[in-house]
Amino acid sequence: MKLRFISLFIATAAIISACCGVFYAQNQETEVISSHSISAESEFVFSLETAKNSLRLCSLAGYPENLNAVLTNEGYEDIEYFQYENSIKSDNKAGLVLCRKKNLLMAIIRGTKDEEWYSNFYIGEGVQHAGFSKAAELAIQNVNNYMSRHSLNKSDTEIFVTGHSRGAAVSNLVSAKLIDENKFKSVCAYNFACPNTTMIENAEDEKYKSIVNIINPQDFICYIPLPQWGYKRYGKTIELPDYDTINFEILYEEMKKSYLAETCSELRDFPKKGKDVENIINYLYLIAPTPEDYYQKEITVGSYRLTMYDYMMKLAAVMSGENPLLHGLFMLSCKSIPEVSAITEFVFSGLTEKELKTTTSLDKTPVVVNHMHDAYMAWFNVLNEEYFYERLK
Repeated sequence: MKLRFISLFIATAAIISACCGVFYAQNQETEVISSHSISAESEFVFSLETAKNSLRLCSLAGYPENLNAVLTNEGYEDIEYFQYENSIKSDNKAGLVLCRKKNLLMAIIRGTKDEEWYSNFYIGEGVQHAGFSKAAELAIQNVNNYMSRHSLNKSDTEIFVTGHSRGAAVSNLVSAKLIDENKFKSVCAYNFACPNTTMIENAEDEKYKSIVNIINPQDFICYIPLPQWGYKRYGKTIELPDYDTINFEILYEEMKKSYLAETCSELRDFPKKGKDVENIINYLYLIAPTPEDYYQKEITVGSYRLTMYDYMMKLAAVMSGENPLLHGLFMLSCKSIPEVSAITEFVFSGLTEKELKTTTSLDKTPVVVNHMHDAYMAWFNVLNEEYFYERLK
């Protein structure tokens, strides 16, 4: 029963990691990427404006026509899309957009789409999340092919990588690998709502300081795979304000006003803000203190006994949209099971039983709302660069 709880937790996380399609219509009048933010790693300087513009690009990653319009307007050329076709169950990939301007190569990595759900569940048994890692390897191949096709020299090229959610996780691994290769003139990455990606001990070393991961303490997806299992991210991670931040209440009220102005809807949050997320993560760790349970221990689902991985593959089919009604009925049944009722209520708080039966209602929950681009942008609108500088020291 405990393992059934954890399987639901991972399934829910995959739902959120797919929600990357919010559209930002405004055109940018300034450079999409500030040039000073992509200088050599030894001189890396964080730019809040670059963070805002990168997040807007990530929000457009699911809308190629709109993304093309913004990039073309900013003078980027040779815009090419990779792995944008529908995914199949055996795939471990992520949609990639490459474009260039002068000596800058920009890579935008899209969040979860279609059957990439299966890859989100594929944690693997190595030191890096297997699904994200395989997608990163494919993305690097596409970068190398693009460089060759356009006769670009890595030693003269600065590369900027960005992504949100699944795209952020792949971006995190791609940029780390490129830094390790040490062939580009510089490597920089801005990642938003980034899950944990690796158990490599030196992932937070100074050499990766030009990889910036910005996460929201109310964003559940940022804390999986569990940090207690040894998972982390490459580079520097900055948490947005939470209940223990100085002047949090004032900042939070300003953020909610910004959110309302941009979305015309009230922000749905947790009563105790990030503390609620923290409590759920700690509880999940008590139930599953090691990742080995995922593949090795069996659980009972109806009349079946399956490993948690087997079970997640079945849930992946539901999360891919094959049977939304079945998905809703499953979640409703979980509400009546003591071992999983707490996490079910946490993830689907605010939804009626009728809404639970449709996958389109998930965007109304605090878990999804606080994962999406709008919530991150609202925070950016009320914070200054000093906030980020202090946390990058």
